[in-house]
Amino acid sequence: MKMMKSTLIATAILIIASCANNSLEIDINLENFVPSENEGLAKINVRDSAEWVVVDSIRLIDGKGKLSFSPKGPTSFYLSISGLPEAIAGFGYQGKLSLTGDASIFPFQGELSGTESQDNLNEYMSKRDEFKDFTDGLRETYTIASAAGDSETVDSLSAIMDLKYTQLQRETKDFALNHDALGAFITNRYLYMEEIEFIDSVLENVTNYDSEDVNLLRKRSDALHRVAIGEPYTDISQFDTSGVAISLSSLISKYTLVDFWASWCGPCRAQNPDLVDIYRRWSNKFEIVGVAFDQDNDRWKKAIIDDGLTWPQMSDLKGWGNSAAELYSIRAIPQNILIDPTGIIVARNIEIPELENYLKELD
Repeated sequence: MKMMKSTLIATAILIIASCANNSLEIDINLENFVPSENEGLAKINVRDSAEWVVVDSIRLIDGKGKLSFSPKGPTSFYLSISGLPEAIAGFGYQGKLSLTGDASIFPFQGELSGTESQDNLNEYMSKRDEFKDFTDGLRETYTIASAAGDSETVDSLSAIMDLKYTQLQRETKDFALNHDALGAFITNRYLYMEEIEFIDSVLENVTNYDSEDVNLLRKRSDALHRVAIGEPYTDISQFDTSGVAISLSSLISKYTLVDFWASWCGPCRAQNPDLVDIYRRWSNKFEIVGVAFDQDNDRWKKAIIDDGLTWPQMSDLKGWGNSAAELYSIRAIPQNILIDPTGIIVARNIEIPELENYLKELD
């Protein structure tokens, strides 16, 4: 009996040790953290399918506290502390991380560190911070030049920022291709417009698939394969501006450009005059159907009127939760697909000059 009891105790210790080894622990130690009465709560937020859930939380005492969770595999998370302005991005599976820093310095300069994957993420995020600092440094000059109508300066600064952004995107893609499940997270988080070939290349380089970030990227790949050029379009059923249910299938009788946009999207609104112009000249050859990622019905209808959009419009008024987002893997707008009269997708994200050339060839 004594031997059995000792065996059970030893087994329990092994189980506890095993659980501890599988956990990701975060030790928080902030200097000069003086939260108000409703502040000081630290939380770990982890993606569960399409939602973010809190897996551990603690109220800090004198800026100190410990958090932990046990993900199934490498996973992204955000550490949020009420009283600090922004959540801190994290990535990991097992091991110990620490968050230190002076909370009295704004913006907060503390860093989450302690594992290889977290250090790799920090290295990448520093590149994004450098890009932000660079563009922020030009913003005042750009604003002044824009207000003064100095188009030469505006164009020059725009070209410089575009070049810097292109460099950042190139570095982001290189990072994503070389960092396993962390690369999947970076692709989901920052590479919105990439097509099937790149997405699948990232997935091919992943060795640990037991990760929600990888699962999310795989779903994105599946959607992109489903709506790739040469594939039949997937129907969308939503509501027009009068609240009447309509579907994409009821609107396709000729070449149809499905325009994913929103009233709150600046780049979408900026391209609308060109869409209006090409529709005026070529509406005998093709149709446009707008799918709006809006939530405010009145704002949506006002944008349609203000921009002179005379083609059919639909929305389910769920913002980024729009059902078309999952069906067509839409993670940024504006985007579009061009469908031929037989229902086959013949182009994705076609530029307006390219669309005009396409329509001229049909003439």
